[in-house]
Amino acid sequence: MGKKIVLAMGVQRKKLEIPGAEDLLGLGVSYCPICDGSLFKGKEVALIGDDEETIADGLYLSNLVNKIYLIPSSATPKYTQKSLGNLLSKEKVTVFDGYAVTEISGRNGVEKVRIRQLKDRKEQEIDVSAVFISGAKTPVIGLLSKFGVETDSTGCIKVDRNMETNIKGVYAVGDVTCDKRYQVATSVGQGTTAALHIIQAIHASNRQ
Repeated sequence: MGKKIVLAMGVQRKKLEIPGAEDLLGLGVSYCPICDGSLFKGKEVALIGDDEETIADGLYLSNLVNKIYLIPSSATPKYTQKSLGNLLSKEKVTVFDGYAVTEISGRNGVEKVRIRQLKDRKEQEIDVSAVFISGAKTPVIGLLSKFGVETDSTGCIKVDRNMETNIKGVYAVGDVTCDKRYQVATSVGQGTTAALHIIQAIHASNRQ
Protein backbone atom coordinates (compact mmCIF):
# COMPACT_ATOMS: atom_id res chain seq x y z
CA MET A 1 0.00 0.00 0.00
CA GLY A 2 1.37 3.43 -0.96
CA LYS A 3 2.37 5.91 1.72
CA LYS A 4 1.08 8.87 -0.29
CA ILE A 5 -1.61 9.37 -2.91
CA VAL A 6 -1.57 11.82 -5.82
CA LEU A 7 -4.90 12.55 -7.52
CA ALA A 8 -4.57 13.59 -11.17
CA MET A 9 -7.87 12.78 -12.86
CA GLY A 10 -8.13 15.96 -14.91
CA VAL A 11 -11.34 17.55 -16.10
CA GLN A 12 -14.19 16.38 -18.25
CA ARG A 13 -15.50 18.68 -20.92
CA LYS A 14 -19.21 19.39 -20.92
CA LYS A 15 -20.12 18.55 -24.48
CA LEU A 16 -22.25 20.90 -26.53
CA GLU A 17 -25.40 18.92 -27.17
CA ILE A 18 -26.58 20.36 -30.49
CA PRO A 19 -26.74 18.95 -34.04
CA GLY A 20 -23.32 18.95 -35.70
CA ALA A 21 -21.24 19.38 -32.56
CA GLU A 22 -20.26 15.73 -32.37
CA ASP A 23 -20.13 14.98 -36.11
CA LEU A 24 -17.80 17.92 -36.81
CA LEU A 25 -15.57 17.48 -33.77
CA GLY A 26 -12.01 17.76 -35.03
CA LEU A 27 -13.29 19.15 -38.32
CA GLY A 28 -13.64 22.72 -37.08
CA VAL A 29 -15.36 22.07 -33.75
CA SER A 30 -12.83 22.38 -30.95
CA TYR A 31 -12.93 22.45 -27.16
CA CYS A 32 -9.41 23.88 -26.99
CA PRO A 33 -8.94 27.30 -28.61
CA ILE A 34 -5.27 27.43 -27.55
CA CYS A 35 -4.60 23.99 -29.05
CA ASP A 36 -6.35 24.49 -32.38
CA GLY A 37 -6.57 28.24 -32.92
CA SER A 38 -3.53 28.38 -35.19
CA LEU A 39 -5.27 26.02 -37.65
CA PHE A 40 -7.71 28.80 -38.50
CA LYS A 41 -5.37 31.74 -38.91
CA GLY A 42 -7.01 34.50 -40.94
CA LYS A 43 -10.45 32.82 -40.79
CA GLU A 44 -13.77 33.79 -39.22
CA VAL A 45 -14.72 31.72 -36.18
CA ALA A 46 -17.42 31.40 -33.55
CA LEU A 47 -16.52 31.36 -29.85
CA ILE A 48 -19.07 29.92 -27.45
CA GLY A 49 -18.76 30.60 -23.72
CA ASP A 50 -19.76 32.99 -20.97
CA ASP A 51 -16.94 33.17 -18.43
CA GLU A 52 -13.54 34.79 -17.93
CA GLU A 53 -11.81 31.84 -19.58
CA THR A 54 -13.88 32.56 -22.69
CA ILE A 55 -12.55 36.12 -22.75
CA ALA A 56 -8.98 34.84 -22.36
CA ASP A 57 -9.52 32.43 -25.24
CA GLY A 58 -10.96 35.26 -27.32
CA LEU A 59 -7.91 37.43 -26.67
CA TYR A 60 -5.68 34.58 -27.78
CA LEU A 61 -7.71 33.93 -30.92
CA SER A 62 -7.78 37.64 -31.78
CA ASN A 63 -4.07 37.40 -32.56
CA LEU A 64 -4.74 34.68 -35.11
CA VAL A 65 -8.14 34.91 -36.75
CA ASN A 66 -9.75 37.60 -38.88
CA LYS A 67 -13.10 37.71 -37.05
CA ILE A 68 -14.62 36.31 -33.86
CA TYR A 69 -18.35 35.90 -33.28
CA LEU A 70 -18.76 35.64 -29.52
CA ILE A 71 -21.94 33.81 -28.53
CA PRO A 72 -22.36 33.63 -24.74
CA SER A 73 -25.37 31.25 -25.01
CA SER A 74 -26.48 32.69 -21.66
CA ALA A 75 -28.74 35.54 -20.68
CA THR A 76 -26.36 36.41 -17.83
CA PRO A 77 -22.69 35.90 -18.85
CA LYS A 78 -20.21 35.42 -16.01
CA TYR A 79 -17.45 37.56 -17.49
CA THR A 80 -17.22 41.21 -16.43
CA GLN A 81 -17.94 44.15 -18.70
CA LYS A 82 -14.35 45.28 -18.19
CA SER A 83 -13.06 41.94 -19.50
CA LEU A 84 -15.46 42.09 -22.43
CA GLY A 85 -14.29 45.63 -23.16
CA ASN A 86 -10.69 44.42 -23.34
CA LEU A 87 -11.71 41.85 -25.93
CA LEU A 88 -13.84 44.28 -27.94
CA SER A 89 -10.88 46.68 -28.10
CA LYS A 90 -9.29 44.24 -30.53
CA GLU A 91 -11.93 45.36 -33.05
CA LYS A 92 -12.31 41.83 -34.42
CA VAL A 93 -15.19 40.73 -32.23
CA THR A 94 -18.96 40.82 -32.70
CA VAL A 95 -20.98 39.80 -29.64
CA PHE A 96 -24.34 38.13 -30.01
CA ASP A 97 -25.80 38.90 -26.59
CA GLY A 98 -28.94 36.96 -25.81
CA TYR A 99 -28.30 34.28 -28.43
CA ALA A 100 -27.57 30.56 -28.26
CA VAL A 101 -26.07 28.27 -30.88
CA THR A 102 -28.61 25.69 -32.04
CA GLU A 103 -26.76 23.92 -34.85
CA ILE A 104 -23.34 23.58 -36.47
CA SER A 105 -23.28 22.54 -40.11
CA GLY A 106 -20.88 21.77 -42.93
CA ARG A 107 -19.98 18.96 -45.31
CA ASN A 108 -16.30 18.23 -44.81
CA GLY A 109 -15.80 20.78 -42.04
CA VAL A 110 -17.54 23.59 -40.21
CA GLU A 111 -19.22 26.06 -42.57
CA LYS A 112 -22.04 27.66 -40.60
CA VAL A 113 -23.57 28.06 -37.16
CA ARG A 114 -27.24 28.67 -36.59
CA ILE A 115 -28.06 30.91 -33.65
CA ARG A 116 -31.37 31.64 -31.96
CA GLN A 117 -32.33 34.72 -30.00
CA LEU A 118 -33.24 33.63 -26.48
CA LYS A 119 -36.04 36.16 -26.15
CA ASP A 120 -38.05 36.07 -29.39
CA ARG A 121 -36.64 32.79 -30.80
CA LYS A 122 -35.64 34.35 -34.13
CA GLU A 123 -32.87 32.46 -35.90
CA GLN A 124 -30.06 33.34 -38.28
CA GLU A 125 -26.97 31.70 -39.75
CA ILE A 126 -23.36 32.87 -39.64
CA ASP A 127 -20.61 31.68 -41.99
CA VAL A 128 -17.61 30.45 -39.98
CA SER A 129 -14.69 28.06 -40.46
CA ALA A 130 -14.54 26.88 -36.85
CA VAL A 131 -16.51 26.78 -33.63
CA PHE A 132 -14.53 27.01 -30.40
CA ILE A 133 -16.30 25.92 -27.23
CA SER A 134 -14.68 27.60 -24.26
CA GLY A 135 -14.98 26.96 -20.54
CA ALA A 136 -17.57 24.24 -19.97
CA LYS A 137 -15.28 21.97 -17.97
CA THR A 138 -15.97 20.05 -14.80
CA PRO A 139 -13.42 18.20 -12.63
CA VAL A 140 -13.57 14.42 -12.70
CA ILE A 141 -13.79 13.69 -9.00
CA GLY A 142 -16.51 11.07 -8.83
CA LEU A 143 -16.90 9.81 -5.27
CA LEU A 144 -13.84 11.56 -3.83
CA SER A 145 -15.85 14.16 -1.94
CA LYS A 146 -17.70 11.34 -0.19
CA PHE A 147 -14.36 10.12 1.17
CA GLY A 148 -13.63 13.50 2.71
CA VAL A 149 -11.59 15.24 0.01
CA GLU A 150 -12.55 18.90 0.26
CA THR A 151 -13.77 20.63 -2.90
CA ASP A 152 -15.10 24.07 -3.69
CA SER A 153 -18.58 24.91 -4.98
CA THR A 154 -17.63 23.96 -8.55
CA GLY A 155 -16.15 20.57 -7.62
CA CYS A 156 -12.49 21.63 -7.81
CA ILE A 157 -10.20 19.96 -5.27
CA LYS A 158 -8.76 22.39 -2.75
CA VAL A 159 -4.99 22.18 -2.20
CA ASP A 160 -2.31 24.08 -0.30
CA ARG A 161 0.93 25.43 -1.74
CA ASN A 162 2.41 21.91 -1.62
CA MET A 163 -0.57 20.54 -3.59
CA GLU A 164 -1.74 18.63 -0.51
CA THR A 165 -5.47 18.30 0.08
CA ASN A 166 -7.23 18.59 3.44
CA ILE A 167 -6.40 14.91 4.00
CA LYS A 168 -2.77 14.47 5.06
CA GLY A 169 -0.81 12.43 2.56
CA VAL A 170 -3.33 12.94 -0.24
CA TYR A 171 -2.31 15.35 -3.01
CA ALA A 172 -4.06 16.66 -6.11
CA VAL A 173 -2.40 18.06 -9.24
CA GLY A 174 -3.38 19.20 -12.70
CA ASP A 175 -6.72 20.29 -14.06
CA VAL A 176 -8.66 18.69 -11.22
CA THR A 177 -7.44 21.56 -9.02
CA CYS A 178 -9.00 24.00 -11.51
CA ASP A 179 -5.92 26.14 -11.98
CA LYS A 180 -7.86 27.51 -15.03
CA ARG A 181 -4.90 27.29 -17.39
CA TYR A 182 -5.52 23.67 -18.42
CA GLN A 183 -2.03 23.30 -19.86
CA VAL A 184 0.41 20.39 -19.65
CA ALA A 185 3.22 22.63 -18.39
CA THR A 186 1.09 23.81 -15.46
CA SER A 187 0.14 20.27 -14.51
CA VAL A 188 3.76 19.10 -14.74
CA GLY A 189 4.83 21.93 -12.44
CA GLN A 190 2.18 21.02 -9.90
CA GLY A 191 3.21 17.36 -10.09
CA THR A 192 6.82 18.32 -9.45
CA THR A 193 5.80 20.41 -6.43
CA ALA A 194 3.81 17.52 -4.99
CA ALA A 195 6.59 14.99 -5.68
CA LEU A 196 9.24 17.10 -3.96
CA HIS A 197 7.05 17.55 -0.89
CA ILE A 198 6.27 13.83 -0.79
CA ILE A 199 9.99 12.96 -0.93
CA GLN A 200 10.75 15.40 1.88
CA ALA A 201 7.88 14.06 3.98
CA ILE A 202 8.96 10.44 3.52
CA HIS A 203 12.59 11.23 4.36
CA ALA A 204 11.50 13.12 7.47
CA SER A 205 9.32 10.16 8.50
CA ASN A 206 12.17 7.68 8.02
CA ARG A 207 14.47 9.73 10.25
CA GLN A 208 12.03 9.55 13.15
